Amino acid sequence: MKNLQPLNKSFRHSPSIFDQLMRQYHSLGFQKHQILKAWQLCGFNTFTFHEELIRISQEENQNLSEEDLMNSQMQLKKQLRDLEEKDLKQAIQLSIEDQNQQPQIEQQDRANKSVPVGLKNLGNTCYMNAMLQSLFNSLPFRQLIFSIDVKQNKTNAGLFLLQLQYLFVQLQESNSSFTNPIKLFEAFQQYKPDGMLIKGVQNDFNELQNAFLEAIEQALKDIEEEELKKSFCQMFYGESKEILTYKEKEQEVIKFTTTAFGSISIDAQDKDLEKGFLNSRILIIDEYETNSKEKVKAKVDQIILQPPKIMQFYINRVYYDPKQKLPCKNNAQFEFPSSLNINQFKASDPKSMSKELQRLDLEEQRVLDELRRYGTSKEDIDESFSKIIKLFKRGEGQLDQPLIIDDFQICDENTSNQQLISSQNMLFQLENYRNKFLKSIQLLTDRLEQIQSEKKLLLKSDQNMYHLTAVLMHDGGATSGHYYCYVLDKNDYKTWWKCNDSIVTKIEFAQVIKDATGVSRPQSNVSGLIYEQESWMKVQKLQITPKLLEQLEEERIKSQKTQDLQKVINRKTNIIQQISNCPLKACKSIDPLSKEFEIFSNFELFLSVNHPNVYKHSQTLTFIKQDLYQIKDQLCQPQNIEEYIQYFVTQSKLINQSIEKEQASLQDEFLKINSLLQQLPLKDLTQTNFQENVQLFFLILQQIPQKNYCLQLFKGLKDIFQIMLLKGCFLIDLSIQRQDINQGIQIAQQILNLITDNKIIDDIIVKQIQENLKSSADQAKLISKRQDNIDQFTKLKMKSKISIILKLLNFKSLEPNIQSLQNFQNNGLQLWMDQAFKIISTQKLLVQQDRLNDEADIYFQG
Repeated sequence: MKNLQPLNKSFRHSPSIFDQLMRQYHSLGFQKHQILKAWQLCGFNTFTFHEELIRISQEENQNLSEEDLMNSQMQLKKQLRDLEEKDLKQAIQLSIEDQNQQPQIEQQDRANKSVPVGLKNLGNTCYMNAMLQSLFNSLPFRQLIFSIDVKQNKTNAGLFLLQLQYLFVQLQESNSSFTNPIKLFEAFQQYKPDGMLIKGVQNDFNELQNAFLEAIEQALKDIEEEELKKSFCQMFYGESKEILTYKEKEQEVIKFTTTAFGSISIDAQDKDLEKGFLNSRILIIDEYETNSKEKVKAKVDQIILQPPKIMQFYINRVYYDPKQKLPCKNNAQFEFPSSLNINQFKASDPKSMSKELQRLDLEEQRVLDELRRYGTSKEDIDESFSKIIKLFKRGEGQLDQPLIIDDFQICDENTSNQQLISSQNMLFQLENYRNKFLKSIQLLTDRLEQIQSEKKLLLKSDQNMYHLTAVLMHDGGATSGHYYCYVLDKNDYKTWWKCNDSIVTKIEFAQVIKDATGVSRPQSNVSGLIYEQESWMKVQKLQITPKLLEQLEEERIKSQKTQDLQKVINRKTNIIQQISNCPLKACKSIDPLSKEFEIFSNFELFLSVNHPNVYKHSQTLTFIKQDLYQIKDQLCQPQNIEEYIQYFVTQSKLINQSIEKEQASLQDEFLKINSLLQQLPLKDLTQTNFQENVQLFFLILQQIPQKNYCLQLFKGLKDIFQIMLLKGCFLIDLSIQRQDINQGIQIAQQILNLITDNKIIDDIIVKQIQENLKSSADQAKLISKRQDNIDQFTKLKMKSKISIILKLLNFKSLEPNIQSLQNFQNNGLQLWMDQAFKIISTQKLLVQQDRLNDEADIYFQG
């Protein structure tokens, strides 16, 4: 768009917008020149106009007090807010009812890619969705977006275009009934923070579309895609000539400006697209400031030199009602054709134009100027005359100055001047003038229609046809509501689809027209129209580059993973509930040693009893795994379940990461002790198995960690070990009685080896065993009559090396061993248990004769 000024506002803002603002704010006390100046300085932006006007009025210190200014602001904002809430609630409710009545497209229906994909509403973003659907529906524009090579551009411009590509590919290739535009939304906000796209805030789709298209143009420039930028501008921007005419010092001044234009604003009160299109070309400025600072009346006539490939029309329905002092919506029916010959609105080359066409153009301009001189419409003129007639019929009012109409002076009947006409005659004159005005307007209107028909016939040989491809709808009031759109199916150019956020339904064109004109619901009507050039709109095949498809697949996988992670993190509340309902575990056994065996047969019980904090950590992790595995089949990528579990652990912060190392260390110790206890010999001791069992028991006892949570276990096993040694003394005595001195010596030597390092065995037990061995030695001497037997029983001759290898076994429950332990204690060791407890409790050695007497029955049984 070289040598052209920035996008012009004339087509985008019709005169009625400024007229409405003028009436609205002038009635509140602002001066007309202030209103005009604010309108110019704000760049014709209705959203910033109010603040600009307040600033100007404060700078000029006008008569309007600060309190009045504040009241006017508060009044307007309150009224707008109340209207917005009312209209928005009504529009949303009606939209919900409409969506409930329409069947949603099933996912499998997208297999043939013929059904459009809906767009999720992110919160009052219906206007954005309607805009995106209408833009996506233009095949050449879609192809242009697909052909952009972002080249891994990491700038905000590149990311914005990349997300637009992704969304368009999803809208074309997705099997889902709708997709989420959140990433494009965020990329646009990041690239253009002032793009008027605020999530959760109602906005106007026309303003958004202008900002969105400008952002695309700028982004293509930023990534140095000049050719694509040129093609893009030809799609959406046309070229026009503005002719500014005014009189300065009695001299007529005419200025020409060539500029670019985008969407064209049409007043709803024109009730017809073609008529409104012609009217939008003329802008009257009551107080135009000339170079000499003189305020004059000026006219701007805008004619199209080169139309864009896509013609966008915005139907302006908002006006200011001075009675209610509120902005209102004009819900008048608005007619529009399905096809539009743009030549009737173009400026033609006078050399190539026929004389007849030139004549018709001049006459058309004359008729339009004449109509504007009469007023805005027949209805307005009729209303104005009716008010004056009503005033005279009531006989109210007193005219301070004579009023001269058609060379007659009129005043009230009570005046003494008989030359003045009466009220009755005045009513007659007014009725005549009204009829004359209305008849003149009707004649001019009829002639205008005739001229346009004649021009169409002359231009028929040079068709420049545009076809309707999208209808933008607004449901609601002046300040808020709901947007949706109808789009033409580009597969057959016959079918129409209604795109209402995520809901997409098929619809007949007759119904589109009915809805757009407000027949179905008065507040729901056409807000925008998109026409595409006939010779340009069709594309044989849309090409998506392999690279873009590859990127889309990566994005799809990434998106699936994001969805999975969200599903996973959403389970937090459920998992917390499970944890809160989980009590600590308790032992079933009563006997202390049996409790220890039970604890070391179950890791969770071990943690619950000895390390409750670590147990809670362990249970939390267990609940997390169990819960997330239950939803595994609901995930898009179930193979990543372990990664998702780790993500949940990290993000949920339900687990103290520092406890994991402590739990791992405790589990290693638990498994080691468990494997030791699995090898523990829990059976009666005999002369033949004593040496092996007592050595194994001793080694296991040595390897029990000296930790707080093992002290009870160690004490219980130590007591059993001491009892085993006491029974060993009995087995020595039994061998001597059987005159098997050598076996007695072997057992005695084993016991001596074990008690030399008495860190495990209590001193009192060691002394008792030494006494027992000395007594056994005396018995052996008497039986064998050999003095050296005493030394063999009481002195350590050679410290044997214990070479038993302990196996590291897999974890298993030790609960079955608890019964074996109890049987071992109760059956074979009860006598020596009693002796051991008596020795330890009294800290005295047993009298040998008493011990032998207690054991006598077992001797003779053995």
